[in-house]
Amino acid sequence: MRLRYGPIPILLSVILPAIIAASALAHGIGKPQLLNVVSGPYLLSAWTDPDPLREDETHVVIAVTGPATREPIVSGVVVTVTMTALDNPAVVLTETAGTDNVNRLLYAAEFNGRVTSGRWRVGLQPSGELGAGDEVTFDVEVEPGRGFNWLWLGLIGMAAVVLAWFGASIRSGSSPAARRGRPTEG
Repeated sequence: MRLRYGPIPILLSVILPAIIAASALAHGIGKPQLLNVVSGPYLLSAWTDPDPLREDETHVVIAVTGPATREPIVSGVVVTVTMTALDNPAVVLTETAGTDNVNRLLYAAEFNGRVTSGRWRVGLQPSGELGAGDEVTFDVEVEPGRGFNWLWLGLIGMAAVVLAWFGASIRSGSSPAARRGRPTEG
């Protein structure tokens, strides 16, 4: 008995894993910058992603925990993230970190396309139900942007090949036996 799968499951089985992989690559936890630093009534840990940071892709990921319990605090906290250019302190970018789309235990702020290459000081300041924390800082190096993202070109190319195959199999209109070179019974 030969199983025949329709084009939709085949198409989904090719494209869906590629989209999930691209999403996972986009939001890793990254390089640790701070681990369990006291900031008022909170402990902060911070990571930057990717490594190295680039002008066109700069993410700061923050974990907020309670000092006594070491349990994550996932609601009722606002973390303000500032990035200050060390070569020009007048350039200050501010972002309120939101709950990360991939890991709901973390907060994330994106500065994609807003920073320039060079040294930057990142400041984190939490505030919430337990009170306001002190700003904690760390310095990072931002490198020039990569430019074109070849991953997307590969995904689009793979989708085009699958769609072309799908279109060719729909248009052929001949029976499976004829496509295999066997005579049909009539």
